[in-house]
Amino acid sequence: MGLLKLPDSSLITYNLSFKEENGKIKGFSYSDMNGEHETKSAVVGKYDSEENKLEFREVEIIYTKSNIKEIDFCNVYFTGDLRKLNGKAEIKGTFKGYYDDLTSCIDGELVMQAAEKVKKRNEKFQKRVNRTNKVPDSIKQKINMSKMFNRFSKNQLKGGENLNIILKDKNIKLIIWDDQEADGDKIELSINDRKILKDFEPSTTKKIIPLEFIDPVNTIKIKALNIGNKPPNTAKIAIEAKDGQVIDVTSQLKVGEDVTFTFFKEKPKIQK
Repeated sequence: MGLLKLPDSSLITYNLSFKEENGKIKGFSYSDMNGEHETKSAVVGKYDSEENKLEFREVEIIYTKSNIKEIDFCNVYFTGDLRKLNGKAEIKGTFKGYYDDLTSCIDGELVMQAAEKVKKRNEKFQKRVNRTNKVPDSIKQKINMSKMFNRFSKNQLKGGENLNIILKDKNIKLIIWDDQEADGDKIELSINDRKILKDFEPSTTKKIIPLEFIDPVNTIKIKALNIGNKPPNTAKIAIEAKDGQVIDVTSQLKVGEDVTFTFFKEKPKIQK
C-alpha cells in the first residue's frame, strides 16, 4: 500500500501486487482504490536483489471507473529501491508518466509499505486515540483507521458507478454470492439490457453464469430491489476470464441503485 506524490503535492493511493521470478516481475497496480477514478493496470518489470533496485511500468488497463472514452491514461514508469526488512517490503523512488504514444504526462514520487505493516501501525494509532482523554468522543468516532484501511484493501462499487473492463476473451464466468452472511438482499441482473435474474437472493453458495460476448461492447447491470436485514444491499461479484484473470468487487447499494460493468474487446479510441 502506498501513495503517488505529484509535483503539486497532491496524493493518489497506489497498491501493487506482483510475483518475481528470476529477476523478472509481473503483476498489477491499483490506483485511486475505491475512488471515482480507480484503475487496475498490468505491470511488468525487473528486480535486482543484490542492488535492491526495482523497475516496473504499467503496460495495459484491466479496468477503470474513469470514462475510458474521454480520458488519456498516464502510465507509471517507476525506478527505485525495494528493501526487505524482517520479512516486510518497502518501496521508494521516482516515476515518470507516459501516455500510450510515449508522450510525457506527469512525474512524481512513489512510497509504499507492506499492507500488514500499514495495518499494524493503524491499529496501534487507533488504540492510542481510544485510550487518550485529550480527544473528545465525538472526534474519536470520526477517527476510524480500520475503515480507512478497508477502503484501500477491498474493491467496492457504489450506486451509479460504472466499471469499464477491457477483456479480449469472449467467454467469461460471472459469479455472484454473499461472502458474509445472507441477509435477504435481492437483486436484479441484466445483460445487454435483457433481464437474466429477477428477485435473485445472493447466498453463500456461488451462482455461476457462463457468458459469451459477441458484440464489441457489452454490459452487465446489477440493481438492488430491497434492503435485507443488514443494510446496505451487498453482493460479491467475480468475473473470470479463460486466461485465469479474475476481477472481483463488492456492490454496496441502496434500494433502486445499480452498478454497471461495461466490457470492451479493445481499448476505445479517445474522443477529442
